Amino acid sequence: MSITVTIKDLGHSELEITGELATEAFALFRPAVIKDFGSKLKIDGFRAGHIPEKVIIDKVGEETILLEMAEKALKENYPKIVTDHKLDVIGQPEINLTKVAPGNPLGFKIKTAVVPKIDLPDYKTIAKKIGTEKIDIAETTEEELTKALTNLQTELAHQGHHHSPEEKIDHEHPEPNGEQALPALDDELAKKFGLATLDELKTKIKDGIKNEKTTQAKEQRRLKMIEAIGLEAKFELPPVLIETEQEKMLAEMENQTTQMGLKFDDYLNHLKKTRADLKTDWAPEAKKRVTFGLILNAISEAEKIEAPAEDLQKELDYLSAHYADVDENRLRTYARTLIVNEKTLKFLENC
Repeated sequence: MSITVTIKDLGHSELEITGELATEAFALFRPAVIKDFGSKLKIDGFRAGHIPEKVIIDKVGEETILLEMAEKALKENYPKIVTDHKLDVIGQPEINLTKVAPGNPLGFKIKTAVVPKIDLPDYKTIAKKIGTEKIDIAETTEEELTKALTNLQTELAHQGHHHSPEEKIDHEHPEPNGEQALPALDDELAKKFGLATLDELKTKIKDGIKNEKTTQAKEQRRLKMIEAIGLEAKFELPPVLIETEQEKMLAEMENQTTQMGLKFDDYLNHLKKTRADLKTDWAPEAKKRVTFGLILNAISEAEKIEAPAEDLQKELDYLSAHYADVDENRLRTYARTLIVNEKTLKFLENC
C-alpha cells in the first residue's frame, strides 16, 4: 500500500492518526508543485512556465518544495483515510509533519475530533414539557414605538429625501450640525410606507415589534429545549471543537470590527483584552454552541431527518449568490446543516 496509518483513541472523542505516505507516492506530487512555482515566479531571462526545475529550486529552496508537496499530498489523502477507516470526523484536523526529506516517505501525525457517541435521554418528553410552557410576550411600550418611529424618520432623511414647500417639517427633531431635519410625524409620513394615517403606521410598527418579540421568545424556547436535553444526555465533548468554535467567534468579531472601519488590534487595546482573553471569556458560550450542534445532529440522525433535494438546491443557490468565493462543497454542507437543524427544531416543537 502507498499509505499506512495507525489510529489511536485519545479519549474525549479525539483520535491520533500516525502514518507514512510511501516515497514513490509522495514523489508524484513534485511535478505539480514545480509547475505551480514555475508559473508564478518572475526570473530574469526566463518566461513564466518555462523555468528549469533547478533554477526554481535555487530560487525557493528544496524545503519549500517539499512542504508544498506535503500539503498537496495530505489534502488529497486525508479524505481517503477518513473514508477508508469510516471515521466520523468533525472540525479541522491538527496536522504535524514528522518526516519531510528528499527520497523518503512523508511522515505525518494528525489529531482530529470525531462525532461523540451521544446517549440521548427521552428528548420527546423533555421537548413536549417545555413546548407547552406559556410564552408571555410583553406589549410594545411607548418608548419602543418612539424609537422605531425616530429610526424611520432618520432613515428617510439619510436617503436624501427632499421636502416640498408644502411638506411639514418636524422642527423638534432637527438633525445635528444643521443637516436636513427629520420629516414630521404625521399622515404624510405614513403614506411613504403605503399606509393612510399615522395611526395605521403606529399599529403596523407595534405589530412588527410584537412579532419580533414572539420570534425571540420562540428561539429562547428552542434553546431551552436543547439545553434541557443536553443536560440529561451522556457524551464526551471534544476539547478541539470548543477551541475551533472559539476561533470562529474570534474571526466573526474581527470581521465585524473591520467592516466598521476599525483595526482589530486597536479595538482590542481599547477593550484592554488580548485574543487569548476573549477566547477564555467565550469558553462557556463556545461550549454551549458546540453542545447545541451535537445534540441537534444526534436527534436528526435518530429521527432520520434529512434535507429534501429541492430545499437543499434552493438554499445552495441563495448562498452561492451571496458567497461566490466559498467552495461549493462547503456551502452545500452548510446549507444541509441549516435545513436539517430547522426541521429538527420544528420536530421538537411539535412533540
